[in-house]
Amino acid sequence: MNIRELEEQLAKAQEDVGVCKTMLELEPDDADAKETLASVEELVADLQAQLDAARAATPPPPPALPPPPPPSVPKYDMKQHPKFRDAPSPPPPPPPPEDTGFNVKDAVMAKWTEDKQWYQATVVGKTGSAHDPIYTVKFRGYGNTETKRKHEIRAYHSTDNKKRKADGSPVVVSASPAQFRPHVISAAPAVDRNLVEQRREPSKVTDGPARLPPEPKRLKGNKALEKGKANWQAWNTKRPGKAGLPKRDSMFRTPDLPNAKVGFTGSGKPMKKDAARKRWEYDQED
Repeated sequence: MNIRELEEQLAKAQEDVGVCKTMLELEPDDADAKETLASVEELVADLQAQLDAARAATPPPPPALPPPPPPSVPKYDMKQHPKFRDAPSPPPPPPPPEDTGFNVKDAVMAKWTEDKQWYQATVVGKTGSAHDPIYTVKFRGYGNTETKRKHEIRAYHSTDNKKRKADGSPVVVSASPAQFRPHVISAAPAVDRNLVEQRREPSKVTDGPARLPPEPKRLKGNKALEKGKANWQAWNTKRPGKAGLPKRDSMFRTPDLPNAKVGFTGSGKPMKKDAARKRWEYDQED
């Protein structure tokens, strides 16, 4: 038995001893109570001896672990180093794009179709839904009108004062405010294709003379190739058995005469009869 069970039995036996003593106080001459008290006291002494032996055989509990040491302080703090202390803080994230709608006559920045750059424009028409509006803008100072989606148009700020480069000639914008009409212009943009092609070509004045076309690449062994080709053509035109052959005509060909007939017996040329081949007999005199 373990120590816990022995302690429970010892406590119960001590209670029985107390009950027996109480009965003897009431009836001192009771023989049964005296015998029971003697047996219970022996049981208490036996249980006490077993409990002492069990406690002596039980190993002592392990000692408590010491508390963990405090974390060591680094000898050098890298944050205090001048290289890391003077490092600039990372830039803040860019603000999200403004998802605001535009109305007619609002000054905006629109992306031009030709060079994909942003230029100042004015909204002259608005269609589509609230989630996917379609704007018709007119570029200031140029008169070109284009239809743009919401990702091709943004709000105009004072720092966006940018003018589109003209195609070949400077453009002078008058200081007087332009008169904008609210109606929608559906005509195509007035773009001179000649100026666009002229812009793509290099300037002969500023970029130097035009580059000459590259010379054709000369192949090695061209003489041997040409010689072999000439020999083949000469043999093909003068090969034996071709030049002296007469032109053969079909025996079934209809003649070209005006009275020639086709389709019944006797029309056309008669069939040629092959000459009978005979064996030549040599005379003894020959």
